[in-house]
Amino acid sequence: MCRDTFRTAGLLLLLSFTTARGQSEGFLHGETRLQVGGFADFITSARIYPASRDADPVINTTYNSVGGFMAFGGDVRLILPQGNAVGITVLPIYLLNETGSIYGYNSSGEYIGAPIKDGFSLWLFELTGYFNIPVADGRWNLYLGGGPSVYFGKRIVQIGNAEADTPVESSLGIQICAGLSYRFTSHWGLRGEMKAMSPQLNTTSTFSSTSTEYDGLTVNLPQTLYGKIDINGTDFTLGVFYEF
Repeated sequence: MCRDTFRTAGLLLLLSFTTARGQSEGFLHGETRLQVGGFADFITSARIYPASRDADPVINTTYNSVGGFMAFGGDVRLILPQGNAVGITVLPIYLLNETGSIYGYNSSGEYIGAPIKDGFSLWLFELTGYFNIPVADGRWNLYLGGGPSVYFGKRIVQIGNAEADTPVESSLGIQICAGLSYRFTSHWGLRGEMKAMSPQLNTTSTFSSTSTEYDGLTVNLPQTLYGKIDINGTDFTLGVFYEF
């Protein structure tokens, strides 16, 4: 995540908050409401560093790049009388890709490859403040938001039939977003959102044995892998919400 992106987004959040305060009279609803939503999430990219703590600077900066992938999450938002809101978002992410193979001759004399798979399981919990930008039509709602996040997750490493044991790690971060919602009934609405975030987790993966068998092929296993998960892409969501 580049520093300029967060700087620009911070200025937009400040502008949004100032504008919302200056024109809040047009957004007074007179009561606090609750929104519950679900959404599909598309994340443009992520990186997995297989050996992020290696002494060699070339090795510790080498990563496997992951293209766009989908996830599904949900959120709860408390809509305040002036139209601004505060919400909690939960997003579980699971990703596992084949990144290569280890080749050799098995016990039958066949030349085969044992697949190498690398990925992660991640849970994102976000606390967000949302600031309205005035829109003439009451059915539309344009907003900016941001806040702290906490991430829990682990790397998934599989070689042949063996999977490394990786404890769950955690880290803190921030996220910023811009969104547009449309209310098509008094309770139901659609919401689209773009989000910038940068979850990073350092991981330690350990294989319990020195080798494994895959279709008669003996594959030697590394003992400990020190890696890093970095979701460095932009996040796009599209979902539906119900307002009580």
